[in-house]
Amino acid sequence: MSETQGGGATSPKESRKRGRKVFRRIGIGLLSIVLGLLGWDVVTFDRGAWQRDFEVLEVAMAKEYANLDWMVEHRGVDLTKLDRDTRASLGGAFTRVQAFLALRRFVRTFQDPHFKLTRGAGRPSAPPLQSAAAPETPPTPVASCTAAGYEARPVDFRFPFKKMPGFTAVHEAPFSAGVAGELGVIQIAHFGEDRYLATCEAVFAAGMDEDALRLAVRAKLQEALQRAIGALRDRGAKRLVVDLTGNGGGTEWVSEAVPLFTGSTLRRSEARIVSPSCDRTPIWKGEKVCSIFGEPPGMATLEGKGAWKGPLFVLADRGTGSASEDFVAWFKDNHVATILGVRTAGAGCGYVNGGGRVELREIGFEVRMPNCARFLADGTNEVEGIAPDVALPLDKSDEEKITALTAAIAATRD
Repeated sequence: MSETQGGGATSPKESRKRGRKVFRRIGIGLLSIVLGLLGWDVVTFDRGAWQRDFEVLEVAMAKEYANLDWMVEHRGVDLTKLDRDTRASLGGAFTRVQAFLALRRFVRTFQDPHFKLTRGAGRPSAPPLQSAAAPETPPTPVASCTAAGYEARPVDFRFPFKKMPGFTAVHEAPFSAGVAGELGVIQIAHFGEDRYLATCEAVFAAGMDEDALRLAVRAKLQEALQRAIGALRDRGAKRLVVDLTGNGGGTEWVSEAVPLFTGSTLRRSEARIVSPSCDRTPIWKGEKVCSIFGEPPGMATLEGKGAWKGPLFVLADRGTGSASEDFVAWFKDNHVATILGVRTAGAGCGYVNGGGRVELREIGFEVRMPNCARFLADGTNEVEGIAPDVALPLDKSDEEKITALTAAIAATRD
């Protein structure tokens, strides 16, 4: 008697049948859940809430979004059509998904890395303002670096310097550096001090508040940069490449780092901060309004400290953005470095004192927008990205990258 006839093992055919039945039941169950959620979304969807929050967003953008005028005048964004199309999409939406997609299309039209739609953060409301006579609250000590928001971010460099012939490492974290013949290389992964957890832990002391900790970390990072530059000089480096590939930006610490790489005095236009002098909401109807900025900016100056004084190259790519673009622009505008690579990310100036932020309270989202803009010496908004002086094929093989870099540097020899 076979095992099947005796009630033992099941035949392969019966197993397949049972498997199909199980998967069919699972499929029906999942479909029921999806249809149930869809039905719930349709029944509970509040179209008016999305429309009201969209109006709130447009009002905020008109007076707080620093790049709005640039988008109209230089990228040709038709605000009237965009407003009309988005309102029509929201008006015809029957679910949250449809409404969200309409709002996301609206935001993505501007192609601005600092203009973001995210889920609402649910931040507590600000505490009431104290009267002038009330004593100031003493700074609150932080419990640890991680509690203060410091973290170890991964690096994302895009150039294979370690594969260059004769390359030798001379300095490690937080700033890797090495030499290949007379060429020195230093890599800066981030310009945000809060992304260097190990450095923070090296300077942390009980009783420090956030400001004291931030300043201590920056000072330690400055020391590390100077040591790395010194190590390159000691090993005979005559030319220096600062690798900013994949460096997405950070904080104003960048203005302390820049002077280390030159002995010159650098000047460029100050960032422009939003400060409109009129009601700008008619811009959505195609009407002329006042500029989103106030008075023309002054000139910012950085005095070089000369830790490095020789020929300088800055390597950038599409991952180089925000504060890193500020680093690139200082050297490009003052013609004291050769910019290599490809056009930068086009994030430009970001969030001064938190930037522009509008909470779409009814639908549970928020939009962040840059409230400042930086312009290059030729008048270009950094939101367009910064073009290199010498383009390099960073999307090619390692060998092709190294050959192109070597040729670019050789072409600039005195």
